[in-house]
Amino acid sequence: MALDGHRLGHMRVALISPLYETVPPSHYGGTERVIAALADELVDMGHDVTLFAAGGSRTRASVVAVVPAPLRTTMSRRELTEIAPHLHLHMLAEVYRQAGEFDVIHAHTDIWTLPFVRLTETPTVVTMHGRLDLDAVQRVFPLYPDTPLVSISESQRRALDHFPIRWVGTVPNGLDLGRYIDASRRPRHRDYLAFIGRLTPEKRPDLAVEVARRAGLPLRVAAKIDPLDAEYWRHEIEPLFDREGVDYLGELSERDKPEFLAGARAMLLPIDWPEPFGLVMIESLAAGTPVVALRRGSVPEVITDGVSGWICDDVDEMVRRVHDVDRLDRSDCIDRAREFSATRMACRYLSVYRRLVNDSERASASEQVISTAAGA
Repeated sequence: MALDGHRLGHMRVALISPLYETVPPSHYGGTERVIAALADELVDMGHDVTLFAAGGSRTRASVVAVVPAPLRTTMSRRELTEIAPHLHLHMLAEVYRQAGEFDVIHAHTDIWTLPFVRLTETPTVVTMHGRLDLDAVQRVFPLYPDTPLVSISESQRRALDHFPIRWVGTVPNGLDLGRYIDASRRPRHRDYLAFIGRLTPEKRPDLAVEVARRAGLPLRVAAKIDPLDAEYWRHEIEPLFDREGVDYLGELSERDKPEFLAGARAMLLPIDWPEPFGLVMIESLAAGTPVVALRRGSVPEVITDGVSGWICDDVDEMVRRVHDVDRLDRSDCIDRAREFSATRMACRYLSVYRRLVNDSERASASEQVISTAAGA
């Protein structure tokens, strides 16, 4: 597996994606969009990238279609719970069977990856995309203290501060934001508030409705209804939207999102959970639209309070700050978004890859010296 030093400029990288959506996704799918941006950037930089993903994925990397189609479009709620985990484990077994063909394996498949890492000398890095304060995570991670992990924000990793975890870096998510920046340049009325994402309890679409109602501004919602959240939508959110006259647009495509965000007065982020990153924040900023958010998770790492948006401690403050967004310079929003480009993300990951490969080479050389000495 080990690379010769002169080859560190060219790497063979395996990227492993969750199988729920294509890479990139046709609609909602934050992790898959980040993987797509990373794959394309690495290829453009001259590296050999093999992407293991759901069928229908399209990137500049070589794609291995592990399943014919994304699982979320082909499986019932029960199947997503009972069968999807096995399919991910099957994929990981196949990747690690081929581990010697790669210089580094970069997995985005969460704790399912961990048991496989020790099966090969090829270095693995696992990017954690979700929240880490869950019981399953807290119970599993102490079993794998040597696995190299990357967080997507500093706040994300705090839930594991009391464990001996091998963090090898924090790499903020990045995207190709060109279309959003282009959309920001066109004249706008900016007469509505925007909410975008998933309609799920921790995203608190109900609070977005409250903020818009109290601020006296229309709310437009572009959001996905996951099968796991269907009951929440039917019983709590759909009646609320109907009663308050919310303009629900459904799930927007990547082509339509820049226009939607660029036309908003502000984007609301009334989240009630420790958001690990929040791609919608950088999308909104790139479209020149400030974010009005509750102080949760990564929000203070992405939004510069009073410059690219407002970070609030409660709903009352969000209502007030909606009327203060005209005090912000939209060009500052775009400048902040540029710090989360796909190129910057790829460069940061390459630094992690090279460090892991060098560490692996040194460990291998050390073991060889010890073995030679023992046999002398």
